[in-house]
Amino acid sequence: MGFWSSTLEKLVNKTILVTGGLGCLGSHLCKHLLNCGYTVIIGTSRKDAELPRELIGCILVYTDFFDINILNQACHSVDYVIHLATVNAQKSQEDPHLAVKVNGLGTLNLIQASEAQNVSYFLYFSSAHIYGSPLVGMIDESTLPKPSNSYSITHRLAEDFLLESINSKKMRGVIFRLSNSIGKPSSIDTNCWTLFVNNICRQAIESRSITINSNPLIERDFIPVSSVCSIVNHFLVNRPHSKFPVYNIGSGDAYCLNDIAKLVIQRCGALYGFLPKLVVNESIKLAHTPLCYKTDKIIGELGWEFSSDLIPVIDEVLEYSQLEFG
Repeated sequence: MGFWSSTLEKLVNKTILVTGGLGCLGSHLCKHLLNCGYTVIIGTSRKDAELPRELIGCILVYTDFFDINILNQACHSVDYVIHLATVNAQKSQEDPHLAVKVNGLGTLNLIQASEAQNVSYFLYFSSAHIYGSPLVGMIDESTLPKPSNSYSITHRLAEDFLLESINSKKMRGVIFRLSNSIGKPSSIDTNCWTLFVNNICRQAIESRSITINSNPLIERDFIPVSSVCSIVNHFLVNRPHSKFPVYNIGSGDAYCLNDIAKLVIQRCGALYGFLPKLVVNESIKLAHTPLCYKTDKIIGELGWEFSSDLIPVIDEVLEYSQLEFG
């Protein structure tokens, strides 16, 4: 009873601002936090945004990362900030100046507003791609980052801004270097269909075929979005402090893209009775790139291992794709 009462006590009247809370990962996270008893504020840069049905109960606020007054208002009376809003990889490559502006300087402005409003904990979602592209070999938190494009470079910049704040004791916080989370979107308009698993699930339903346009032998680490939500909640409840508050977030298991595609094909057979055709772009150079994305540090912090079973979450994405595109 003592543990539960102290845990509930920590959650009483705790308010969280989640930037990017309408995205694929963000919407799952906001729903999870709402169910855990937090007051959840979703920050969005879209003035015409509306809450999806699944997130009724959250509070929607407009955020402009270049208007310090708006950011101060958004962070006022907020206990924790979870920062997910960034320019994605494709747009970052198309417009590096925008990536630097939003991912880098925008994050700095949010950090400074959080400091000014006495936010007690700042959780930043970075990317595994700060280690390089493609990810290859054994990678842990001591691996030297080698960001190779505008997306990963600006994530590294944002990391350094937050680490400076933490090391100067202006604010406590943590950085998650996320591999590839899998989850269905909260609405069809969610910008998630370029993500590999979501993309091939949609292909399988729409065209009954899956085309892989990159090296099918490249390995990636995939983690169910539900596991990411559990990790976040642990950090918000316990607010651990580390001399180097950076954690790899992944399942610790690597899969070739080809193997993931075959798993989606198998699940189509089990759920819908058909097996999509697998097509590999013949112009792509085939080279096996083994990956070991080490997650020992986060498991040691949690004291428990999270599920790496991808079948339930792949089924969810397929079922959503069937509903919307079938």
